[in-house]
Amino acid sequence: MKLSSKDHVRACELIEHCKKYQGEYIPGDHGSGSWATTYSNQFIEASAEMCAIFKRSGSNLPVFTLSQYFKNAGIRSCRGSVMNIDKVEYLYKTHLKSKVEKYK
Repeated sequence: MKLSSKDHVRACELIEHCKKYQGEYIPGDHGSGSWATTYSNQFIEASAEMCAIFKRSGSNLPVFTLSQYFKNAGIRSCRGSVMNIDKVEYLYKTHLKSKVEKYK
């Protein structure tokens, strides 16, 4: 995979956005005391755009590439765990897959 300079800059911006919105997010429709955390909408959108950039740049494994970016940046899951490949695959299947297409 080879990122263009424009895509590299954008991926770096998106990683910073993910850092800002990482971690625990409880949707407003969940009551107080809820433990049902998920990923923030901002985190999901930034992650989906990054995945699309990696696909467009020729990555055969964009989810693995996203996982590596998260790991290198120290980004944590919505429950505070390391963002390993299993967590990123779950994120992709549950939240990103339907959104990636709009960034093509």
